[in-house]
Amino acid sequence: MRPLIRTLTGTGSGTRRVASLAVTGAVLGTALMGCGAIGAISNVVDSANTLSTFADRLGKSADLTFTATYKTSDGGKVTLVQEPPNSAFIGPDGRYVFTPDHMLFCEKKTCTSAPSAATGDAGALTAATGPGFVTPELALGFVTAAAVVPGAHIESEEKEIAGQNSLCATASGLEAVASPDDSEAPSDFTVCVTETGVLASFTGTLTSGEKASIELVGFTDEADAKAFEAPDGAEVTEATGLPTT
Repeated sequence: MRPLIRTLTGTGSGTRRVASLAVTGAVLGTALMGCGAIGAISNVVDSANTLSTFADRLGKSADLTFTATYKTSDGGKVTLVQEPPNSAFIGPDGRYVFTPDHMLFCEKKTCTSAPSAATGDAGALTAATGPGFVTPELALGFVTAAAVVPGAHIESEEKEIAGQNSLCATASGLEAVASPDDSEAPSDFTVCVTETGVLASFTGTLTSGEKASIELVGFTDEADAKAFEAPDGAEVTEATGLPTT
């Protein structure tokens, strides 16, 4: 599901993270709606009610301290460590760190440090985590978009994932508004969020048939400060920006 992560416009924490939720949702909503009009009012109201619950939950995540480990569809694992205003995404071969002072991108033992900016670098995040990883911002963006897609159907249910009580929403019928030649548009997805607001899982299918998923496999309400630093023994290069990936 390579195209999905590329739509991410930023990965900052705190107010920067919350702001990016609205940006991502607006971008995806415009892309999915195309020239279509909003469908039946009852469908929009039901979808908006579901969205409201998810927005409330995911909105809480910006203020949480936690360590969440996810299994991805390619068999790898990605760990999201957050201690506001710091956040770190640690994948099998790299990490992407955002703090108020700097952004840090590492591939194995080679790191680039740059001053923090208004938005992070989606390419660096993808390189660190792998193309299929879905951030909380992006997950909410999909829910936001689905809420205004004519003919979309959204169902919700409760699940327990990695020992965490989670609310899940499944959206289908999204391919109805995708352009005939747009194989990178999502046709359906399921997203789950814990009671505290942590993304518990995301599974999605593109109209091309390509699938990707992440699922929470480990969670603590603590964060190791070393996660926001370069790995031990890494070579760190100071730069004005992160490398283009």
